[in-house]
Amino acid sequence: MENKPTEIHGTAPDGAVFRFYKVDFVDKLVVGIVVDGVMDASFDLPLSTSKVIDEGVMKEDSLGVEPVVLVGDPQNLKLQVVAGQIGKVIYSSGNRKNVILSMGSRWWGRETEEGDFDKLVFVLEKVKELVG
Repeated sequence: MENKPTEIHGTAPDGAVFRFYKVDFVDKLVVGIVVDGVMDASFDLPLSTSKVIDEGVMKEDSLGVEPVVLVGDPQNLKLQVVAGQIGKVIYSSGNRKNVILSMGSRWWGRETEEGDFDKLVFVLEKVKELVG
């Protein structure tokens, strides 16, 4: 059983400092996204059982990732959408394990802001690099 962590670092366009890491277990993948030293929300990102059974269904649109809030604000839908998109990237890389995602939520905020899409693209690119 290999559980060696892998990590990468990055700085967002707005100057926020990131640390992305993963720990692979036999039945789980734990992904952490630390933003400016903070990680205050956790999600379970289960892949739909029917998607696991049907290995032929691997288009990004068909990935059934529905984040379950473990720690953090369950009313923050913006963060749940972000977690779902991160889950899609992880599962589209070929991962078939259950994913636990922990990340900093303050950087995202609650309201829609200019630059949200750029923030998402930055994070998704780093996650793809991490799990790829």
